[in-house]
Amino acid sequence: MFDLGGVLVHVAPQRFLEKVAAATGKPVEALRPSLEDRKLIEALELGHISPRNFYEQVDERTGVGWTYQQFVTAWNSIIVDENRETTWVLERLRTRYKLLVLTNTDPVHDTYIRNTWPVFAAIPHWIASYAVGFRKPDPRIFELALREADVQPRETVYVDDLAEHIETARHLDIPAIHFTDGLVLERELHAMGVHV
Repeated sequence: MFDLGGVLVHVAPQRFLEKVAAATGKPVEALRPSLEDRKLIEALELGHISPRNFYEQVDERTGVGWTYQQFVTAWNSIIVDENRETTWVLERLRTRYKLLVLTNTDPVHDTYIRNTWPVFAAIPHWIASYAVGFRKPDPRIFELALREADVQPRETVYVDDLAEHIETARHLDIPAIHFTDGLVLERELHAMGVHV
């Protein structure tokens, strides 16, 4: 099981702030409190509000004046590119192991990532927070992922760059790797008996 942002794709949240700043003439720091509102982002990632509702909130808070499509383009700029250090690992693992993505994300980013990089089309199990109504580190999303893949915790390896997500996985008896870079990942997988 792989996390997405920070593991399989490189992300740069600052890019969205910079695009809004450029469009409004307001400094990034002045925009940060309204655009980095945790409750608003969590509502989007839990599927409690639609991307269009989120866009309307962004417009209302900043006066950016974008069309919805302009917002989508700017929002997707956060996703920089696939992380080839890890996606090549995926490509080698998929012939021998079940693969699953477990991600806190929204429909806009999810669609963009899956339609932009072909490697992700080959992953049969894909658990996105907005689609299931739970976000990591909630244990329920991990339990749902185990059921989806039809595996027991000890038959699994979970890879994430955030310590709190790793902690939840380990609490559920899921062996986990705190991701830092591709070479370390390969070594740690080997140490767990996973052949890359």
